[in-house]
Formats: sequence, structure tokens, C-alpha cells
Amino acid sequence: MSGEMDAAGALATAGLAAGAIEGRSGHKPGAGGCLNCGAELVGAYCSACGQAAHPHRSLFHMFEEVLHGLFHFETKAWRTFPKLMFRPGTLTREYTYGKRARYISPLALFLFMIFLMFFVFSFVDANVLKIDVNQSREEISTDLTEARAGLAEAERELAAAQAAPEDPYTPGLQVRLATQAVQLARAEVERRQRALARADAEAAGKQGSASVQSLDETASAPPSAASSETSDVRTWQEQVSEAAKNGDIVIGTPFPRLNERVLHSLENPDLALYKIQQAAYKYSFLLAPLSLPFLWLLFLWKRGLTLYDHTVFALYSLSFASLVFIVIALTAQASWLAWAGGVLFGIGMPVHMFFHLKGAYALGWWSAIWRALLLLIFALVVLALFVTLIVLLGLGG
Repeated sequence: MSGEMDAAGALATAGLAAGAIEGRSGHKPGAGGCLNCGAELVGAYCSACGQAAHPHRSLFHMFEEVLHGLFHFETKAWRTFPKLMFRPGTLTREYTYGKRARYISPLALFLFMIFLMFFVFSFVDANVLKIDVNQSREEISTDLTEARAGLAEAERELAAAQAAPEDPYTPGLQVRLATQAVQLARAEVERRQRALARADAEAAGKQGSASVQSLDETASAPPSAASSETSDVRTWQEQVSEAAKNGDIVIGTPFPRLNERVLHSLENPDLALYKIQQAAYKYSFLLAPLSLPFLWLLFLWKRGLTLYDHTVFALYSLSFASLVFIVIALTAQASWLAWAGGVLFGIGMPVHMFFHLKGAYALGWWSAIWRALLLLIFALVVLALFVTLIVLLGLGG
């Protein structure tokens, strides 16, 4: 529950911050002197310091400010969101070249959408990964054969790593990684062997024997330290925790202290996920600066463009991506709607990126196509860099 409360607090903070960035309208004109600087008032705001002519002093107005920041963004939202979804190039180009009063600023929109995305993520159900033990004997046997083949391949890779010359920059790293792969493959073979033995016992009519009862109790009991090594149903949290405690996970950064902290955090995967989530909240702003060098490369020889233009484009693009992930998270909760999120991600985002580039930078069809293809690759690189950073920052403290 604390995660949901943190997300709600972060969303409220984002709304207030976005409201502060955007400012407010709708105050009544005043007369006389400004209460802040004493200048003569003409209109709803002071022409000298910008303070409203009628500052409120009611508790109700304070709550109204929160609700306004969260849900209204004045009337700009009704102009901004339709264009963000259907005419992103026009939105970016008009904002960049001065038509700004009618739209939410890219920074305010990005800030709000990022925190709204994490707010939604904190409430959707996460699927817990388990190994399916309710399989037929033929399926288990096939999986066991595949697991043995994987073990043999991992052992060959380990032998090759041991025979290869040692890399002076990462001494022993390849051998450790190959050893870890062998251990994981061997554990998978052992799990499948236990599942096959139980299937054979049940087929032979030995359900009433003490050994089969012990296997059934072990398989149906809640995960615990005593049963984690023999149970056939294991969550990914248990597997990661066990691997971290046994030293089967190798953290390959050049900073030993950071490696130690990350490994220690992985011993409690649920806490590790919470730390990563908090790091994602705090460092989400890094997505924009990480994107700028790649946008600059796409238009390296095109005159008349500045980093400001690329920043507006990046912030509006990231806002739309956040909206897409919100829709995916919500539709994934209903199996009959899950396909919609996949279509939106696989088709909607590339098409949106193409039209965004074409309109924002006034490109031709071919120029927009090849830039959109490169930008998709760059987006994956940026995402990988961001995930790596938040994992290291979150788990490493």
C-alpha cells in the first residue's frame, strides 16, 4: 500500500509543479495598489511583479489549486492532448515558433505524464512468473530434453571460455558468466527431472505413498527457505534471491563497492523493485537529455535548428510515449483488450513518430521515413541507457 501512497503523492507533486510552470488564468481584475509591490493595478495581474490582483486566503482555494494542477491545466489540455495524439508535428512546430499560450508547455506535460504513468503502474496487477507444473508427461519430457540440450550448450561455452585467452580489462568475467549459465541450466534440468518423476509416480497410481505425499505437499506449500530448493513452483523473486545469496549473479561494473551494494539489494527482489521504481521517479528527467544527442545527429547538417527545437520535440514525444504505456498497462488487465496495447505500441508509436518528425521539422516523406527508422533504434538505445542508470542508481544507493 505504501507504494500506491508514494505514487499518489508523486502525482500530486507533479500536478502542482506543472500548474506552477503553466501559471493560472481567470482572476478578476483589480484596482488600487498591488499587495506585493505597491504598483498600480491594471487588469487581473500586477504589471510589475505578476502577482494576482486578488490573492486568495481560503483553505478551500488551496485544495482547489491541487485539483486544478492535477486535472485542468486550465483549458490548454483540451487543445494540447488532441494535437499530441493526432497532429504532433503541428503542436511541436507551433509551440517552437511562438504559438504557446494555447498549449501546455512540453516540460509541464512531460512532468505530469511521467508521474501519471508511474501512478497507474503502481495500481495495475503484475504477473508473477512461475514454472508450470500442471503439464502432461509428454510436455514435461520435451521440456527436460530441451533443458538438457541447454545444459550441454552451456557446458561447451564454459569450456570455450576457460580455454580462451583472458581479457586484461575484465579478467575472469567470461568464465564467471559461463559458470553462472551452467548452474542455472543444471538447476532447470533438476527441476524438470523432479516434475517428470512426480508425473511418473502419479501415473503409476502411487499417490497414496508417503513419498508422493511429500512431493505434493512440497509443491503445494507456500515458498519458504526450507522448501525453495525442492519446490517445482518458484517465483522469479525466489530464484533471484537464491542466486544472489549463492553468488551466482555477477555484477560487472568497474566499481567493487557498487557491485556489492547491487548484489546485496538483489537478495530482496521486492525491495529492489521498489528502489528501482523510486529511482525511476527521481531520474525520469534524464530521458530528455539522453535523447538530445541522437536528435542532434539526425539533423547535424540541417541549418536553422537549435537544441531548444530538439528539446521541445523530445519532451512532447516522451509525453506521448508515457500515454501509450498507460494505455498498455490498463488494457493488459483485460485479456480481451490486451491486443490493443500491442497494436498501439507496435504500430501506433512508429506511425506517430513518423508524422511527428515530418510535421515538426517540415520534412519530406523520404526524409521523415529514414529519420523515423533511425530514431526508433535510438529510442531503444536511450531506453537501455535509462534502465541501466536507474537500476544502478536504485540498487546501488
